Amino acid sequence: MGALAEDLKTAIAPDAAVRLDLSGVASPDLSVIQLVQAARVSAAAAGCDFALSAPADATLHALLVRAAFLPASVDDTQFWLHGDTTQ
Repeated sequence: MGALAEDLKTAIAPDAAVRLDLSGVASPDLSVIQLVQAARVSAAAAGCDFALSAPADATLHALLVRAAFLPASVDDTQFWLHGDTTQ
């Protein structure tokens, strides 16, 4: 997780576009959500276009619900689910 945090820190910059691929994370836990959320806040503050490359899969979606990140605002739904509220 430390390497990903460093990579995100380096990638997030003004006017940059960062797409995060979480498809390789087989068993996400709360630390993944916290890292992504922190990167999201940092990116917004820096003026960086930050998004997931694909909507949260079923495992991540279930974790987001358990951790009370979903249901969420329209912006959060767009970020985590790419606007798909039927998952």
